[in-house]
Amino acid sequence: MISDRPLTVLYLWSILIGFGVIAVASVSVHLADAWINSMLIRHLGYAIVSGAALVLAYLIPTKRYSQFHRLAWILALLIAGLVLIPGIGIESGGGRRWISLHFFTLQASEVVKPLLLIYIAGYVANNFERTQRSIAPLLTVLGAVGLVLGLVFLEPDYGTVAIMGTVTVGVLFLAKARLSHLFVLGSFAISGIAALLYLEPYRVSRLATLFSPWEEGVKLNEGYQLTNSLISFGRGELTGTGLGTGLQKTFTPASHNDFIFATIAEEAGVIGASLVLFLLMALVYRISNIARESLREDRCFDSMLCYGVALLIGFQALIHVGVNAGIFPTKGLTLPFISYGGNSLVVLSALIGMVLRIDRTNRLKDA
Repeated sequence: MISDRPLTVLYLWSILIGFGVIAVASVSVHLADAWINSMLIRHLGYAIVSGAALVLAYLIPTKRYSQFHRLAWILALLIAGLVLIPGIGIESGGGRRWISLHFFTLQASEVVKPLLLIYIAGYVANNFERTQRSIAPLLTVLGAVGLVLGLVFLEPDYGTVAIMGTVTVGVLFLAKARLSHLFVLGSFAISGIAALLYLEPYRVSRLATLFSPWEEGVKLNEGYQLTNSLISFGRGELTGTGLGTGLQKTFTPASHNDFIFATIAEEAGVIGASLVLFLLMALVYRISNIARESLREDRCFDSMLCYGVALLIGFQALIHVGVNAGIFPTKGLTLPFISYGGNSLVVLSALIGMVLRIDRTNRLKDA
């Protein structure tokens, strides 16, 4: 029986959105000294728009995405390029990552994610058997994705590059590409990462900060966020200090998005933080089940798209938590469905709508 699966996915999404509202309210309470404040109101607006995006994506048959997967790649390339043009892309914090649309700003890298997922799923579905026996299709899809991510890298948005690069390889692996081919391509990727570290010495300093935040971080002026984040984990202990009472969020930059998990760990403790992780893992597991069901029905595009969504949510959550806990170098990545911010919330919710549509097709097939 799989009839309860769409409700489970929808329930998990709803609960995570609700937890996100509570987390943002708790993080922002010190800004206005009130639970109801402008940041919370904006986030509630984003949550409503996200629900609309989910419904809209659900109403569109997935075969439409499959038919236009090449167009999705062209749009991703166009958006990734447009944001780099002065006068179109908004420069802030040493990067150029947003496009102003007057009423709101569009974060280019967030829009690129679903477009690349559609392209990858479409290409792999059309070349499913070739992907399993030849390296040529792998080179094609990685080259196309790499071109878009190269532009994203110039913004710079290293987090999105890392996430989408990993998701691409993950989808190819789940499509049963040969491990030897993936190993060869992975070796080139590792060489490229090493070259980037060599060309940009400040990235080496971030690694030094990661391994010794209390000493090297202070000396290199790189460990402020990480040390405050680690203090948050220590203060939270098992049950936390209580909602709205966290101290470290007042010192940690981006505590409402990039470091929101540290605030959850401080105010809700190990229990609250573990619950959030459990919900995210349960969502990833359910989406993976839908992907396997689609593959059994020989609907490769639907399967690869669901796998891509599961990998995106899973890896993004993993890296966000890893950054907050000092396992990975600092990257600007939101915690899916929890962090403050409209672009990420709307995009991920739209992807959940696509997953629900795919599951509906599975159930109609089984009926």
